[in-house]
Amino acid sequence: MNRFVDQGVYSLSLLKPEIWVHCPSCQKLAKIIETRDRESETVKVFCTQCTYRKALQHIRIQSYDYMSYHFNLNQNMTEWSGACEVEINTKCTICKQGKYKYLQQYARKSLIPRQITVSCNFCLRENKFDDSVYILRKVSYSKVGFDPYYSYSLFLNIAVRQGQICAYNPTHLGILKSFIQAGLRERKLPNYNRSYFSRLPAWVKSSRNRKEILKAILRLEQMASTIQPLTNK
Repeated sequence: MNRFVDQGVYSLSLLKPEIWVHCPSCQKLAKIIETRDRESETVKVFCTQCTYRKALQHIRIQSYDYMSYHFNLNQNMTEWSGACEVEINTKCTICKQGKYKYLQQYARKSLIPRQITVSCNFCLRENKFDDSVYILRKVSYSKVGFDPYYSYSLFLNIAVRQGQICAYNPTHLGILKSFIQAGLRERKLPNYNRSYFSRLPAWVKSSRNRKEILKAILRLEQMASTIQPLTNK
């Protein structure tokens, strides 16, 4: 019997070193790569077959499980009608010791009040703030079959009767395969609910669907094996 031990793999670690997505231009394989140096962080996507390439804006992570995430600050907010987050973090000019602090999400931009009343956390004096003062962020939510940051369609993605099997890259696919194959599954971390495997849908973890899911994973493996390794353009 195959045995699998969950060591506490988080979704964050599965995104490394790259995310395989469909190129929006030719629908072939494109890769999202993050590079770091001493002073900056750069994220870009490039197609392995055509000339498509794009520098992507850095995103501040909101939660460990990637159920939600932020786009860059104040970017094209006039065209955005979805969920938003408002943040106020400014010093009190009266007592000069406290701050006005506010953080709230709204389902739609239209629900944000024209003025937001906040009390100083030191002197408790109230003050009103409008959109010229607060920070406004787009908030989006991860979708099955799309990368959780920039909403590119995942390349390693296949439909089965119960839903979709998808992976960010071949390493992720291999880890998922090991979990599905195992007849005995154990865990080695106190907070199991933070594990990637604890977040999988029940139908993925069910032994009843093991054969069908493994067939789907095999097809994805065959798809990945036909890709010639290319260096970053």
